[in-house]
Amino acid sequence: MIIGSTIDPSLLVNDYSGFARAGEIRGQATAQLGKDIAGAAMTGVSMYKDMKAQEGKANAFGKSMDAMSKAFPDQAGMFEEAKMNVMDPNASLIDRVARMNGFMETFGLINQQKLLNAQAQYYGARGAAATAAAAGGGSTADATKEIGYFGSR
Repeated sequence: MIIGSTIDPSLLVNDYSGFARAGEIRGQATAQLGKDIAGAAMTGVSMYKDMKAQEGKANAFGKSMDAMSKAFPDQAGMFEEAKMNVMDPNASLIDRVARMNGFMETFGLINQQKLLNAQAQYYGARGAAATAAAAGGGSTADATKEIGYFGSR
């Protein structure tokens, strides 16, 4: 027997499958990295658009407070103060939007309370008119027309 004659020649063939698998893994990692970067960019664009929309709302709020000051001069101080708080250049956009939302909520509650007060006054006056009509002989409809808040019902 000759030395080396017992070696199987198929064992001498190089196996490159590990290198091919490494390339496949690297390709998948690169594709995932690309997806992650694109996702981050899209999130950044979305956040930028949201920020610009909020900034636009704050600027529109300032303009509407000017209009409200002109329309309701007796309450101009309140509207000017709200505008100054929302348009404060030293405040962050988040703070400005929070102030704007707080004022709008408070203003809505004030208007709702005014409406409830007017309705209570109307119904109180209507009840008084009905009582007066019953005592004096006039009709409730005639007394209600004189009140004029919500018209006669």
